[in-house]
Amino acid sequence: MIDQVDRELKQWVKGIVAEVDVVVGLPRQLEGNRGVSLYLLALAEPPAAWKHRQVTTRVALRYLVTAWATDDEDAHSLLGKLIGAALEKREYELDLTEPPAAIWVAFGIAPRPAFTLYLPLPLEHLELSAKLVRGPLVMRGSPVLSLHGVVLGPGDIPISGASVELPALQLSTHTDPRGRFSFATVPGEPGSIQLLVKAKGRAQRVTVEQNTSDEPLTIRFDTFEK
Repeated sequence: MIDQVDRELKQWVKGIVAEVDVVVGLPRQLEGNRGVSLYLLALAEPPAAWKHRQVTTRVALRYLVTAWATDDEDAHSLLGKLIGAALEKREYELDLTEPPAAIWVAFGIAPRPAFTLYLPLPLEHLELSAKLVRGPLVMRGSPVLSLHGVVLGPGDIPISGASVELPALQLSTHTDPRGRFSFATVPGEPGSIQLLVKAKGRAQRVTVEQNTSDEPLTIRFDTFEK
């Protein structure tokens, strides 16, 4: 997988700066030539800028990008073109932090202008092996009920246009002019139900027990009094 990213990055560079040698490996000086070096420094955590991407990236490849030429200005021009293109490439993340001096010592060459590129490493999703079915398929139904009621304010006055939500089910509705609301189907299993009632800029959470008798609920919206 990493070699695939190597090839894609190499092709990207060739598409930006033509007629240059593109080397995947240690930076070096080639007499009489001009080129770009792509050296994989590390496998790293994805940059913070990638957090909101639609596809989550778990591993980033961090490349050190340098250029050489017989003329320094020519080498600088190569780097400038690549930096400009990298800023437009959404899949890449540009890092202009200066590499530590120890890197150049380890390479055995004099320090030179460089930048770092982060590229996403595509990971193949492993297919989960299906478990053997050791018996007949059993379908279990869950009972459903309707849920309806009325929202009353101070003095038991019906509240019209109040929002009634079931956050756990991501359902919502509004009360009619008589304060009534209704949900056609909710799980009929025993237990409590959390509702969120909003009216006139106020909100109130209400917990009610599941009612199997289909009787309407009465919710007293007393937030106005607080």
